[in-house]
Amino acid sequence: MPALLTNSFVRGAMVAWVSAALLVAGSTSASAFNGGKPVATTTTDTGKDGDTYRTHVTFTQRGGTDAGDESQPVTSSNVDFAPPVCWYESMTPTEFEAELTRRYNQAGKDNAGTVYNYYNQVQSDMNAIKYHQGDDGSWWVLAWDEDALNSGNALNCAYTTSWLWQAAGTPEPAGTLTPEILSKAAYGRMKLPTRKVALKPVPENQKVNFPTYVSFAAALPEVSVTAQLATVAATVVAVPYSLHVEAGTSYAAPASCDYTFTPSGGGYAVNSADAACNVTYQKATAPGSTYPLTAKITWRVTWTPTATPQLGGEGMPDGTSQSQQAVTVQEIQTLNR
Repeated sequence: MPALLTNSFVRGAMVAWVSAALLVAGSTSASAFNGGKPVATTTTDTGKDGDTYRTHVTFTQRGGTDAGDESQPVTSSNVDFAPPVCWYESMTPTEFEAELTRRYNQAGKDNAGTVYNYYNQVQSDMNAIKYHQGDDGSWWVLAWDEDALNSGNALNCAYTTSWLWQAAGTPEPAGTLTPEILSKAAYGRMKLPTRKVALKPVPENQKVNFPTYVSFAAALPEVSVTAQLATVAATVVAVPYSLHVEAGTSYAAPASCDYTFTPSGGGYAVNSADAACNVTYQKATAPGSTYPLTAKITWRVTWTPTATPQLGGEGMPDGTSQSQQAVTVQEIQTLNR
């Protein structure tokens, strides 16, 4: 069952479901194992680690941790994009036996009597067929991204079968781990740097009707995340593409400007000194108040089915990150003698 059970009513209902499943398995095991060959078998998930197989996929991020950078989870430009929260990972018969034993032992430690009895029955049935030892094929076990479990996104899992046996030569079940699934998982784990732009004049001393030049004190790096499990891997690469600056007030003309990043010193930079557009404030801030200048960075994101970063891969939705800083605008004072 894909959801974490936090509601006592739902938990009680599922215990009753397991009890019924045990009675069926005890009286008509052929219906659950198709004459000795196990088919898609649903197990329960009580919301405890013992019933949940957490993925062994590793995530490695590069870039975005330089001094002065504050990282934040990527915001996708596609509001419908959602990283996967679960998928199927293959296991050998020996590995699957160990996984069932782990769940059985954990249920005992948790004093989860009904679930404990359930796994005892499953182990008995599996022992009868020796977990398919020596057979040509693979076990597939539903695995969960730990971040999804901790964030409560487990309800978004599209699969309800906790494990199944797939004989060699038959199509892999839907949801088996692929580089594309890993690329989406890596995208969801990516953190992009945010960095306040350098302003000239400085933020505390902006002037009315003077253009505000923006730049970065240091070039922004590329950011990449690799997701890998055994020989299956995918790497997502994010490259800063454009900068959108908003003055934070309607008393500016223009009130916003857009700039394109250019390669610089192994990274990507923006300097608006010679640009055709620069925010220009037309009204001073009130005493004790400021304007919130926002700098939003758009990142072009691609992915490749590799364990190392490579440019020019398949496109993914753009990512964004942004920062905000307070700006004080003053009138220019002159003195005539």
